[in-house]
Amino acid sequence: MSSLIRQDSAPGARAARRAVVKARLAPMLSWMAVVAGLSFVAVFLVQAGLFAYLVPKEKVATAEVDNPEQITSYDSTITGVDKDNQPYELKAKRGWQDKARPELIHLETVAANFRKSTGEAYNVTSKTARYNSKIKEVDLEGAVAITEVNRFTATMEKAHVVVGDKKLTSDVPVEVTFNGGTVRANGMQITNDGADILFLNGVKAHFEDAAAKGDTSP
Repeated sequence: MSSLIRQDSAPGARAARRAVVKARLAPMLSWMAVVAGLSFVAVFLVQAGLFAYLVPKEKVATAEVDNPEQITSYDSTITGVDKDNQPYELKAKRGWQDKARPELIHLETVAANFRKSTGEAYNVTSKTARYNSKIKEVDLEGAVAITEVNRFTATMEKAHVVVGDKKLTSDVPVEVTFNGGTVRANGMQITNDGADILFLNGVKAHFEDAAAKGDTSP
């Protein structure tokens, strides 16, 4: 009688199958380990507050600034005294110091006041001005008007003032209105503490007739 002898090769086969399965799972497990490691690092960075530095940031638009590094003052005032110890004052809506020449002060919307030695005042206005603090001179430009109350008003586009001497000169067309007359010229000078007014080139004068106003004085 013969009997079927069955050799048990199961342990070896199972070991082989486990080896094959491990070989197949090894790459997958490696990737899972990498993913888990990266997740841990990411969580750590977020908790440490460092993740924000690694994330690209949106660029913030930078505001444009006119004349950077320029020192500008609003409602500026410049004061001093002339050679006769009379006070003068220049006021402006805006003023700033010249970068290349610090002694120059640029002014906008200017209203100035100068005084004669007798105390009478000149009022001066202009759109812009440039004041030289070293030599105390002013260049006025744009709708320049010079007024001495009860005496005259002069208008022009440009004028130069020597503050210490109270001397004003202009080499552009001017119009001066007096009480009862008008003078037009291509330039003028005011000197001698305002006592002398000299008109230059192409002078045209018009004076009203006092009799036409009904003046009956002899």
